Amino acid sequence: MEIRIVETKKNVIHGWYFPFSSGRRECNSERILINPYNGCTVNCPMCYTRAYGGYFEEWNKKGVITIFKNIHIKLREELSKLYYASCGYFCPVTDPFQYPIENYYHLSELCMDVFLELDLPIEFITKNGSNIPDRVFKKLSEHKYNHCFCQYTILTLDKEISRILSPGGSTPDEQFKAVRRSKDYGLYVVVRIDPIIPGINDSKIILSELVNTAKDNGADHIIASICDLNKQSMEKMLPIIENFGLKKLWESLYIERIGMSYHTCLNYRREIFKTLREICKNNGLSFALCMEFYKIGRKYKGMNEEFMTSKVCEGKIVPVYFRKSLKENFKPIIGCDGDCLSCAKGISYPICGKSLLAEAGSMTFQKYLKLKPNLHLE
Repeated sequence: MEIRIVETKKNVIHGWYFPFSSGRRECNSERILINPYNGCTVNCPMCYTRAYGGYFEEWNKKGVITIFKNIHIKLREELSKLYYASCGYFCPVTDPFQYPIENYYHLSELCMDVFLELDLPIEFITKNGSNIPDRVFKKLSEHKYNHCFCQYTILTLDKEISRILSPGGSTPDEQFKAVRRSKDYGLYVVVRIDPIIPGINDSKIILSELVNTAKDNGADHIIASICDLNKQSMEKMLPIIENFGLKKLWESLYIERIGMSYHTCLNYRREIFKTLREICKNNGLSFALCMEFYKIGRKYKGMNEEFMTSKVCEGKIVPVYFRKSLKENFKPIIGCDGDCLSCAKGISYPICGKSLLAEAGSMTFQKYLKLKPNLHLE
């Protein structure tokens, strides 16, 4: 592993990459996506960022991890200019608690502090639950409006398979221990079976054991997806699949192309999601999918409309936040459920009164700057 430290020059604040207008947005709620690191020591072979250019290409090819120096300072400067903001999301493309990077640089935690000091909520997704300091749980649990939550990716109960799929991550036992720690602090918890990998963790028995264990440890919501692969991640996964004797199965399943990625056929995905939804229902857990689509001609159709049992895909309802003065802290918009995607679809009314949010587009720092306060909001 090699470390490169660079100054944070580009704008830090941005939202989801795909807007609703593209047909490829399934994320209900707006988020401010924070990436202190490019590259990741968890080193999952199926990681979709292996196809990214720039710093991610160097990570994929050479193992170089790029660290954005003073990103928390740049984040604070940008948030100080906003009247509207969303929940902070740690992290969309790397693990926020990756070991030993976060233990030394603490950039994820420093950025989290920036949000929390302004009363803005945060969420994290991690495969390194054993590397989360107790002080992080404490800070999240003390959030003024109780909108912070945790997500843990757990693909299997098998330690050996887990080591193959997430070499630098925590063990399944350690991940479930982190789920319990989160619940001990009164936090909402999501367990992600994300991705499900054909022939490895897709059987009804394995999925039932995972969901049952998640329920027993206090999980509130399950999110799933089927592994999709680009050229670079396929190169990493094929030796693993061949070692498991799954090459013929994969050749029969991976016959759909969406964007630059290969996906399993629709019938396979539907059967898996139908099974998993039923398992979650029997355990009293809500269920949703992450970025699952199929194509109708040239258009995309999201599968959450068919399988999601929660109001929003992440389970936890988190409103958009605002403030009337830049000298104040942020507070949630009363009556807003944060479901910008439903506003864009015309299902819900945009309480915020902001077309930029209601269209569920790709939010940038410049777009957030355009959102001026509505004095009637409380």
